Amino acid sequence: MNKKLILIFIVVSLFLTGCGVRPTDDRPITDVDVRKGTEGLNMKFVRNAPPDRVFEDGVFPMAVELKNKGASDIGDDKKTQDIKEQGGIVVFGFEKTYVDVSRWDEKCIGEVCKVEIEGKSVFNPAGDDEFITINAQAKKIGEQSETHRSTILATACYPYKTVFGSSVCIDTDIYGIVKRQKACSVQDLVFDGQGAPVAVTKIETRMLPQDNDKVKPHFIIYIENKGNGEVVNPEKDKEDPSIYIYEKACTSKSLDYKDFNTLKISAWLSGEELDCSVDKDGMIRLREKEDMIRCESKDEDDIPKNRDAYTSPLKIELDYGYTFTISKNIIIEKILTH
Repeated sequence: MNKKLILIFIVVSLFLTGCGVRPTDDRPITDVDVRKGTEGLNMKFVRNAPPDRVFEDGVFPMAVELKNKGASDIGDDKKTQDIKEQGGIVVFGFEKTYVDVSRWDEKCIGEVCKVEIEGKSVFNPAGDDEFITINAQAKKIGEQSETHRSTILATACYPYKTVFGSSVCIDTDIYGIVKRQKACSVQDLVFDGQGAPVAVTKIETRMLPQDNDKVKPHFIIYIENKGNGEVVNPEKDKEDPSIYIYEKACTSKSLDYKDFNTLKISAWLSGEELDCSVDKDGMIRLREKEDMIRCESKDEDDIPKNRDAYTSPLKIELDYGYTFTISKNIIIEKILTH
């Protein structure tokens, strides 16, 4: 009998292995949390593009590698219908007295290149990447010089979104009169990042008593730019609706100081939109890369005082433009003929 049991166990084990059953310590793909970290678009020059030294009148490549390390798509988002998405741009900068563009790829018009790149997802936890290359030509550097030092720049300007989701405790027993055990307790919550350069770092929950035997949930939300770039207004330019304000950071068009550090916030508690302390356009401005904002329930969504404590989903969305620049120094050499 024991031999039969052992044989049955071996057969069943082989069958399960053949069917591809996961080991218990292997996390399924649906458990991957992509909304972690504080990175968005990452950009770096490809090795030797541009090279350290080039000759005058010579053609050389300028190429960048782009990787979307955050959880927001840049460009058309086919996975959602309710989120407005538009592409970003990368602009190469250089001394036009000494460098010019000779050829560019299909994403570009001259030194201006369009960017559409998907972010992290449960099916692609690392995010997508792509390369942009243009060919440049060094010009003559002058008869009295043998070399000329120059700097190649690449500036990215793109739209991004931070999506925050967590559970908060709603307790109408503000003064702790109820002695029975509760389902949860109100407390401050601290966070690291949500897969984007702008992060919700802390939430303080307050229950404000009202005169109508109700309680108003009130949240103090702390926001910080943890990335290596600048936040820019994500809206279209009112004077020129054909362009987004964040795109102007990559062009010669002027930006108002109020356009920087400006973002849009929306928040919901149990699916009901909260009233937040924003301007008439729904915007807030960060001060020295961080700020706090107050959001509370609308009067019709206040909670009756006789309701027991419970947990409720809180969702916050931040929309903004983002820009940063990388650089590479090169030396243009004269071809000596004597």
